[in-house]
Amino acid sequence: MFAAFAPPVDSETVLVAILVAAVTVVHLLPDELPDSAGLPRRYLLSLTGGVSIVYAFVHLFPELDERRDALEGVSVLVWSLAAHHVYAIAFVGLALFYGLERLATVSRDREVDRRLEPLSEDPIFWVHVGSFAVYNAFIGYALVRGETGADNVALFGVAMALHLFGNDEAMEQHHRELYARFGKWILAGSVVVGAAAGALYAIGDVAFATLLALLTGGIVFNAIKDELPRTRESRFWPFAAGSVGYGVLLLIL
Repeated sequence: MFAAFAPPVDSETVLVAILVAAVTVVHLLPDELPDSAGLPRRYLLSLTGGVSIVYAFVHLFPELDERRDALEGVSVLVWSLAAHHVYAIAFVGLALFYGLERLATVSRDREVDRRLEPLSEDPIFWVHVGSFAVYNAFIGYALVRGETGADNVALFGVAMALHLFGNDEAMEQHHRELYARFGKWILAGSVVVGAAAGALYAIGDVAFATLLALLTGGIVFNAIKDELPRTRESRFWPFAAGSVGYGVLLLIL
């Protein structure tokens, strides 16, 4: 009787909801899933690295140029300079995540068995996970507010899902038990929180352009560091397939 009064749900909203769920679930996948699916994890990491890097260079960097105008006219000196050198903000994002990586690596090297530590004595874990929680929340927000058109939303969502799969692998290596118990749930939940915030509230153009630049720098660093295995484990052809295949999609859609 009341069905006729239900508000219509457009296809793009459904697509966004599906992509938010997919990006969230990436953090909750079991370690053995890729191998059991017939694709060794090292191959999948190389493929995701190719997708993430080509997406950053072919789509995100050009988008930063388009959003440069959002930073012009801002009176604060730092942002005025950034309007003319928007890539400097992306570099700051890269440098921030490099610092986090060094912090986590040094901390891991100093601890023989992190599983025996009380949580209160492992602040590095919380700093690392907290930073990536903000990173993930913005990805969730950008899925809702960042792209227009089903094609662009789908390309962004798929690229971010693959990218976060690589991030998840790295966080597991750094934090092991703590990440399995707490970290993956925090990062998965952050995507949902960011998407919910995007559905309810829109941040300003300056804030969005700044966060997008920081995200772009983070993607480039994390893709190179985490998603491309070390030389002895790397697989060039999966990387090439991911980068070329996704690059072609980005250029034709």
